Amino acid sequence: MTVADNTPFISKRELCTTLRISVRTLENMVREGSFPPPIRLGKQVYWTEKAVAVWRRRLVAEQESWMGPL
Repeated sequence: MTVADNTPFISKRELCTTLRISVRTLENMVREGSFPPPIRLGKQVYWTEKAVAVWRRRLVAEQESWMGPL
């Protein structure tokens, strides 16, 4: 799905499949603030590809910057 400015939207189901997580896990992550909030269109919720990409970059950056105990 896309909107007028061609921003691709990802549905909850597609996102869970891509991330290999359950719907409940995604909902918990959103509720905890560790994942971007969705955009609600009617009864459905969506995320932009950009929001998911930013989340992934932050997640990877945290891991790659880890120094661990010396």
